Amino acid sequence: MAPRAAKRTFSPEAFGRFLRWLSSDDEQAVREYQLIRGKLVRFFIHRGCTDSEELFDETIDIVIAKIDNGVEIANPLAYCYGVARNVLRQSERNRKPVSLDKDLVSPQRMDLEGREQELQCLEHCVSRLSADERQIVARYHEGQGREKIETRKLLAERVGGVNALRIRVCRIHKNLRLCVLDCLNRPEKAKSLEVEVG
Repeated sequence: MAPRAAKRTFSPEAFGRFLRWLSSDDEQAVREYQLIRGKLVRFFIHRGCTDSEELFDETIDIVIAKIDNGVEIANPLAYCYGVARNVLRQSERNRKPVSLDKDLVSPQRMDLEGREQELQCLEHCVSRLSADERQIVARYHEGQGREKIETRKLLAERVGGVNALRIRVCRIHKNLRLCVLDCLNRPEKAKSLEVEVG
């Protein structure tokens, strides 16, 4: 499989210089690229990033720019890891954690009416998930202690591994949070839900 370069901001010549930096042999350069890509994507996934592919692209953009500017680097993999760590730190600084409990329960919504509106919005947003997504998120949160661990283990086997499960659940949670926030910030939407429930 050839390296993906379509989304990048650098020129084909710069990407060619990057590949030659990895190896003077074209086939070996592609293998080295795939090895680095696999390791860096796993690096980002293990640190809880749901956008590991985008962070990898950003890392390689930086490395290619350095190579294109004539920077001499002896160990490509070690250098790429160093850049990846900096990209991760920057990403964590820019990331704004969103929590259902903290962000959705503003002081104005602490009353009973506000809580009911939140629940209605949450029910509405859960109903918009696919049947598979609803099942995954429900099973992910069911049980306690050892039972919960076993349930998640079985679920991970079904979706392709622990990392795949974490990524799926993170994406579902993010979509739910955004949907609930949107619903709460649109009074006419919340009112229409009250009518449906009533």
